[in-house]
Formats: sequence, structure tokens, C-alpha cells
Amino acid sequence: MSIDLRSDTVTQPTDAMRRAMASARCGDDGYGEDPTVRELEERAAGLLGMEAALFVASGTMANQVALRTLTTPGSVVVVGARAHLCQFERGASARNALVQLHTLADDDGAPTADAVADAVATYRAIGVQPALIAIENTHMPSGGTPLDPVRTGALADAATATPLYIDGARLWNASVALGVEPSVLTERATAVSTCFSKGLGAPMGSVVAGSADLVERARWERQALGGRLRQAGIIAAAALVALDEWRSVLARDHERAAVLRDRVAAELGDARVRWGGTNMVLVDADRPVEMLARLREAGVLANAIGPRTLRFVVHRDLSDAEVTVAGTTIAQVVS
Repeated sequence: MSIDLRSDTVTQPTDAMRRAMASARCGDDGYGEDPTVRELEERAAGLLGMEAALFVASGTMANQVALRTLTTPGSVVVVGARAHLCQFERGASARNALVQLHTLADDDGAPTADAVADAVATYRAIGVQPALIAIENTHMPSGGTPLDPVRTGALADAATATPLYIDGARLWNASVALGVEPSVLTERATAVSTCFSKGLGAPMGSVVAGSADLVERARWERQALGGRLRQAGIIAAAALVALDEWRSVLARDHERAAVLRDRVAAELGDARVRWGGTNMVLVDADRPVEMLARLREAGVLANAIGPRTLRFVVHRDLSDAEVTVAGTTIAQVVS
């Protein structure tokens, strides 16, 4: 049996989630009549410090609904060069929202405030007002780096009245790592999305949150993308269970990721191993495709996210022993 470190999306629903799904009260969410979905939306909105939230099928759909709601076709969105919106959605921003992505370096988790200010000023100088600044928290390509409120605030200030959108698929991880409530991390945002199937263990689902008016407009955009849901309470029930458990679950994931980092770094050296303080470990490696094949043969599954970068993601379905074995295996194979 392989130790699966490809993603925190590979988890199985817990027994508590399955029981909740089996007994969930349902209605037609297309008419806003599913009581379990409405409970989830209200609870998520409260945690995120927003007036309202909208349940959608996936993190990518959440981003696309947000873009379609917050922008108009042809407008400019300033975003990190390695953000999910830019690299991992199959060009959806161009196909679905018809926006231009202006990318900025985000090697340490986000563009600098100066870079954002320069980009906004450059467009304004030619008569163009950027529609949106988009950031990712946590930032996966830098090793799950959490963005603290000070850094987010500096980016919002640099945007000078341009709305800020947070792709918070793993915002829960940022909250645990920084020791602050999720709402503190979204104080400067116009809108935020977050996911229930990354790390939290629910089988699917995300929300887009913002003002009541924004969420009402997002509801139309969700339908335009084919995402209008019906008896979705069956799925929302699992996400509600996840919201009962997320703090302790993610804290344990972060502790295990630190163990994984330490075991690998002890063999390969600190310079080749990156850990943002949450549930991801990145390892520099030549020939990543070959390394992935060798790791698979040795019983460890992982992903490559660049020409010299392997990614290992710790999640709730792993045991302490599996993390220890994985760390030893990675150190031996990749060295």
C-alpha cells in the first residue's frame, strides 16, 4: 500500500461525515431551499467574516465565479505568477471570465506591495483601472506559505481602492499556522473563497463569500457555469462536520509536515527543502519525473510542481508512522 502525499484532496470522508451525509436534510438548492446548504453557507460566512456565502462544487469554480462576479470582460486582474488562478485552472480565467491576467513574481508567497502599487499605477497612467488584485492564502507553490494580516493589509493598501480577492482554498491552514481566526485574514478583502475538500477531508465543495449583494450576483454566475445545485445538502453535511474538526486536524497535519521536513532535510540539507509552516514540503530535485517514478516504486506517491520541484502534502488520513517512513524513503530516493 502506497503512502499518498500527492495532495490533501486524496482523503476519504470520515465515518462522522458519512453518517451526516446519510441523514442530511435536503431541499432544492437551486431555489435556495436546501436547509443543510444554507446552514453551511451561514456558518462559513461567519467564520470568514463576511455577510454571506455561496456553496459551489470546487475551488476552481469558486475562483471562476468570483472572477465573473468581480470583473467585466477585458478587464485586468493583477495576480501572482504561480497562483492557482494563473497556472492550475486550464486557462479558465480567459475562457470563463474573459479577463487579462497581469502576473507578478510571488516566489515567497505573494507579490510585493511595491510591485502591486507599480502595476496599478502603470495601468492607471494609460487610462485603465485594474478590476481586481488576487492573492492566494496559503500559497501552494512556495510550500504552503501563510500570508499574515499585516502582509495582506499592505497589499490592499498598495492596490489603492482596487478590490482584493483572496483565493483561500487553504485559508484554514493559514489560520491555524498563524494562530488567528479566518475572519482576521479576510478583513481587507472584498471577497474570499475557501475549500472543504483540501485538508478538511470533505468529499467536495467550496464557498465564495462576500457582501450579500456580491453573493447574490455570484449565484447567477454559478448557474451560468452550470453549477446550480439541487439536493446538495448531502454534500454540505460533510463540510459541516469538517468545520467542527478543522483546527485540531490541521494542527496535527502541520506538526507531521514539520517531521517530514526535518527527516528529509537531515539527509538532503536545508537548502533543498522548503516548508511554509503548514502541510506542504517542497524538495528540489533534478529529473523530477524520474524521481516520481522511483518514489512510486518505493511506495511513496507525490507530485512535481516545476522542473526541479517535488511536492509532498500531509493530510488527515496519514499516520505518524507513515510520515516517518515517507521521510526516510524520500531522503534515500531523492539524494
